[in-house]
Amino acid sequence: MALAAERALDDCRHRLNQFFHGAGPDRFIFTLNGTDALNMAFKEFWPMATTVITTDLEHNSVSRPLRAMELAGRITLTRVPSGQDGVIDPDSIRRALTRKTRLIAQTHASNVLGTVQPIADIGLIAREHDALFLVDAAQTAGVVPIDVDAMRIDL
Repeated sequence: MALAAERALDDCRHRLNQFFHGAGPDRFIFTLNGTDALNMAFKEFWPMATTVITTDLEHNSVSRPLRAMELAGRITLTRVPSGQDGVIDPDSIRRALTRKTRLIAQTHASNVLGTVQPIADIGLIAREHDALFLVDAAQTAGVVPIDVDAMRIDL
């Protein structure tokens, strides 16, 4: 039974890698849920984080851990506001970047507004500035096409 379960997990990782155009099946992990996955990513990121950029559109599963890290003195947090249309302007992310920015964490689509964000553009900005790019795709995975390679998504 254990071998069958292992094969099922490996098969699922391969399918996810193909579906999301990933760098490899070993890059996919299974967690309890989206919030657990985000917390794992943030907690693993703590030792290297100096400045984190996020947006005012984030779900509590992104906002609360980042705020806690900020209050604990672990990170400097910059929140970029969305426009009146509920969309983040990639140039506002670019303007918020500093030499100390190591992570950009944002939603793919707002769970309140439903606005889909230009993550491919923001992923390019992150890559140009050597920052990791975390995307909360809880609202879009399987609904809106996601290509982790082309969109330069790290987490």
